[in-house]
Amino acid sequence: MKTANRLLITGALLLTIWSCSKDNGSEESNAEKGNDEPKAEKSYATGKVVDGQGNPIAGAKILLDNTVFYASYIHGATQEDGTYKIKVQPGSWRTFAYVERTYNGQKYRMELFPDKTDSFSEEGAVRNFVWKLEGQMPWEAEGHYGGFVMLRTDYGFYEDEKDIELIFTPVGPLIDGSAGRILTIRYGGDKWLNRSELQDIPIGRYKVAATLKKNGTNRPLKIENWDKQDGSVSELQLDFLPDPPNRGHNSASIAIGY
Repeated sequence: MKTANRLLITGALLLTIWSCSKDNGSEESNAEKGNDEPKAEKSYATGKVVDGQGNPIAGAKILLDNTVFYASYIHGATQEDGTYKIKVQPGSWRTFAYVERTYNGQKYRMELFPDKTDSFSEEGAVRNFVWKLEGQMPWEAEGHYGGFVMLRTDYGFYEDEKDIELIFTPVGPLIDGSAGRILTIRYGGDKWLNRSELQDIPIGRYKVAATLKKNGTNRPLKIENWDKQDGSVSELQLDFLPDPPNRGHNSASIAIGY
């Protein structure tokens, strides 16, 4: 019986040691996996640019901006697999990235979202980017990746904006090829904080309708493209302008009335 007990104890100890060794091996494996992330390469800025679905973007524009000297830039672009590698000069640098796309006959330039925003030296750094169609930019307190729409009211229209509902229905895919979603926009929401401006609308082509919701009734309103001023309609096809005069890029302007 004593021999049998010793064998059982020895077996249990071996099983415990084997289990611990296996766990340690898993931890080592996990640690090794964590080391798979790309390392900075001395004297180079490197990274990868992808769209919202994780697909690599070829031809994205990369800009290294010197944080000390004004208008001191180094330019580059991504390869077919979305990666880039740019020689860095001595100094302090930040990396920006842009994508240019022709959409419905117009050419748009859009800034990309960085995984890091801190500066780096000639020691090199890895900076990856994602093409986001909406969301706040890390560089600017009030900057957004989506476009904005300037709101005006027609003559004689004095309704409270809190009673107005705007519906943006996408027509075809958005500028990055993804499917858009219907946007129901009311004053006080994240896309209508300023009474005269909608913000952060994913760039695409939309059918826009407006409704006055007041005293339990729904009254359809008229909308006019203020850039064209070609008359009010019940449903407006809206396209963002890449660089309209006297206004920010990737924007539109509409007037609402009866």
